[in-house]
Amino acid sequence: MPPGAATSDTHRLLWHGEQGPCSRIAAIVDGSDGGPLRWAAADPGHWRTEVILGQLPGGTLCVPSLILGEDDVSGYRMRLTWGTGGVAELVAIGVSAGAESIADWPRAHHGPVGHAGQRAEAGIDCLEAIDTLTDCRLGIEVTSPTCPRDLQLAVSLRQRQIEVPAAPGSWTPELAVPPLSQMTRDAAIARQICSPLSVAMVLASLGIHRDPEAFARDSFQPQHGMFGIWPANLAAAWRAGASGVVRSFDAAEDAARLLVAGYPIVASIRFEAEQLIGAPLPRSSGHLVVLRGLGADTVTVNDPAGADAESVVHHYDRNAFLRAWLQDRGVGYVLWPRRPSAECAQP
Repeated sequence: MPPGAATSDTHRLLWHGEQGPCSRIAAIVDGSDGGPLRWAAADPGHWRTEVILGQLPGGTLCVPSLILGEDDVSGYRMRLTWGTGGVAELVAIGVSAGAESIADWPRAHHGPVGHAGQRAEAGIDCLEAIDTLTDCRLGIEVTSPTCPRDLQLAVSLRQRQIEVPAAPGSWTPELAVPPLSQMTRDAAIARQICSPLSVAMVLASLGIHRDPEAFARDSFQPQHGMFGIWPANLAAAWRAGASGVVRSFDAAEDAARLLVAGYPIVASIRFEAEQLIGAPLPRSSGHLVVLRGLGADTVTVNDPAGADAESVVHHYDRNAFLRAWLQDRGVGYVLWPRRPSAECAQP
């Protein structure tokens, strides 16, 4: 669907579980409470649940995110089904047990799936409806010795492409996030690790310091040979001591609420030549950066593609950055220190 076709009611964030991972997030997440996840035992040590998503109009992007808490989850996988037989396997994620917990699970679909009239484009960790998809359901399977009690789910639904109006906006504080450059790491992987390096920067801002290159290698998803898979990076963050969610955004106001509350956002951006002046990359079909602040005319970003730590902090044109981020997908991660639910409930 071309830019401009989406309307303001196309974006939904469905939240299943508690009202949010903690009260500060619950107050600012623009979602509807879908009720608790209800798990049923499958094979020994395997638990399954299903969430009804209903109808997804053509052009809708669906980004599901399992939010890890204190449960001992070895690994998990998700599957989207629709109509009378459409199936998209999403990526299997190793959590506490790492890659061995997912070695026998199927690879994720990448490319067109479905049948005539109800087609979708599978994207490993997300899905886009090509046609209108009916009776959409999200199935989740986790491996855990006991029934999960502290898992939550966010499902972001929005038109993949939207129009981002050019307009000045409100100011938010510039959050302190230590700069890290991916370009100073092992040359064999340096250009592939913008996502884990961005997550490592946010972890450092939370007081969780890990060797950046070791953290990047811990985020590697072996079945697909990739460092940039969104939930794999959050699983690595979980092992480091943080929980997080992947969600889509469709307006600067969504981001501003989180920034004002003290949460930097790892933003997935796309841009062509000359569209993001001053960026260390001339263009990108997919790059991760840390959004630290919104000004009336500029944004403050930690861009891991900077040649060194001193070159990581950038002040991009606000409208150009928001188009690079929000116009196509608008995906971002939010992270917070992992702690028991009872502590999280405190204001």
